Amino acid sequence: MATAHVFPQLIIGINAGNITLGSGTTKVALSNTPGPVTLATPGIATATLFTDWTSNVAPEITGTGYSAGGATITGLSFAAGGTNDAVATWTTATNPNWTSATFTANQAILYQSSASTNQLICFWDFGGPVPVIAGTFTLVIAANGLLTAIAS
Repeated sequence: MATAHVFPQLIIGINAGNITLGSGTTKVALSNTPGPVTLATPGIATATLFTDWTSNVAPEITGTGYSAGGATITGLSFAAGGTNDAVATWTTATNPNWTSATFTANQAILYQSSASTNQLICFWDFGGPVPVIAGTFTLVIAANGLLTAIAS
């Protein structure tokens, strides 16, 4: 089971205008380091760029069917709802996948590649290695969204 973590730098990136949830190019990349990787993992607290993740936390995977930098997330939407629009949800209608793939991944990293600084949004630790051999690797995005914020 994957455990999701929001990077502490996300709010700084949104506040600075570097990460725009409604626009920009958002990608998901895969890494492969034995976990668990958590917010307490060395390198996470100071990481702001995807390259900080790959050099200080976990290297990006390589393998057949995987391109460096990961897959672009399409169909992103950001909406408010609930009582007094107090619930904001950022979601996608598509699940990124890699076809004809042969590799092993332990983590997925969501980041905004179009941002010059503060690119990191969130990451999932899969709880162990997830291999694929000459098949399709699909990252299933929860139906209730990538991120949900509740104002209270």
